[in-house]
Amino acid sequence: MSKDLALPGPEVPVIDETRLLEEFGGDQEILNELRDLFLEHVPPLFADIEEAANSGDFESLATNIHSLKGACSTYGAPRLAMVCKQVELLARNGEIDSVKANFEILRNEYEQVYEQIKGVGSRA
Repeated sequence: MSKDLALPGPEVPVIDETRLLEEFGGDQEILNELRDLFLEHVPPLFADIEEAANSGDFESLATNIHSLKGACSTYGAPRLAMVCKQVELLARNGEIDSVKANFEILRNEYEQVYEQIKGVGSRA
């Protein structure tokens, strides 16, 4: 039996750009660099997560999800960070059926973040 994820509500933004700007003192250049790093490094990481989930490699899955959670926390993607935390716990507990049952939720949150991040900080 798989466990359903507790999804964050609509009050939790996909990207919290206001927090990011405050955290980096309104420096658009830093925001642009962070955006570019996220767009460069996170897609291959997500591919590794998907591969680990499909193969049942709990250790790699938990490690890579933990890395994605950190990137999301740093970049101001609280919704995805919350979903990552839950999936990481499922993986660490060996609940691969629950991970697989909820993977589309993780993918959907990731895709929303990816699309929104493309536009973050680009206003020069």
